[in-house]
Amino acid sequence: MSESMLALMNTSKPAFLEIDNDKFKTIMKISNEDSIEQKNDRSGKDEDASKTLQLLRIKGFPRLLPEGIQALVNYCRYLRELSLSYSLLSDELLLALSSEKEIQLGTLRLEVHPETKPFPRVSDTAWFTFSSHLPNINLVLLSYMTNEDDQSPLFAPYVPITHLYFGEAPSKATMLRIGSLCPRLVELVIAAYGPETLDYVLLSVAQGCPRLSAVGLGDCEITCSGLLEFVTVCAKRLRILYVWETSLIEDSDLDVTKVSRKISLLLGRTWVPEYIPLC
Repeated sequence: MSESMLALMNTSKPAFLEIDNDKFKTIMKISNEDSIEQKNDRSGKDEDASKTLQLLRIKGFPRLLPEGIQALVNYCRYLRELSLSYSLLSDELLLALSSEKEIQLGTLRLEVHPETKPFPRVSDTAWFTFSSHLPNINLVLLSYMTNEDDQSPLFAPYVPITHLYFGEAPSKATMLRIGSLCPRLVELVIAAYGPETLDYVLLSVAQGCPRLSAVGLGDCEITCSGLLEFVTVCAKRLRILYVWETSLIEDSDLDVTKVSRKISLLLGRTWVPEYIPLC
């Protein structure tokens, strides 16, 4: 189980998005004053620093100005991971990231909070250009949105989402959109869901997302039969399955013990739901 998946099971804002400074040779932040501050790198030369820079977080901007985008692209040539608020996205930013052949960006991490509304409207053309230029990009989307209308812009045909984390309960309509609009999805974490069970919507995700290999379910409800049906569809590719024991609903055919045994056989390894002590 990845540390990030475990962290998201707590519905408080995730600590795992904070940077571990010991993990990277240098960290650059663009501050409110449009200045560039280098951290943990005392080599002295900007050119050497930019070549060792692996992760960049941008925060504090109401929007990225053209000169800020240009500075970002200049430093992205050796960058592996870019983390920013969804509110900072724009056609100009995605097209700029797609304009340099030298860019080796591996991960784009976007965080969405309701207080950052109104959200930018990013065109399908910009997303298509970006995903074509970086076909192996890991696009990580962490959403704390609860309103269905607010979530609609996050999911579009050309948005290449690979890792999706819901810190708040998504609507049924949002979950059904995932199965039809996120064919690249590799990892799905749902911190909470209700009042309905996840049976039908989770199965639709399994059928519509052929690369899905990691799933984490927190404060949700899913029947034992529904979970078994989901695992049956994607057992050959499912590497991580994290489900709270309190989320499983026993039915006339299966209890927790039986479904654990059947899932273990499908996965080819011992599987049991996560024990959550009742407070």
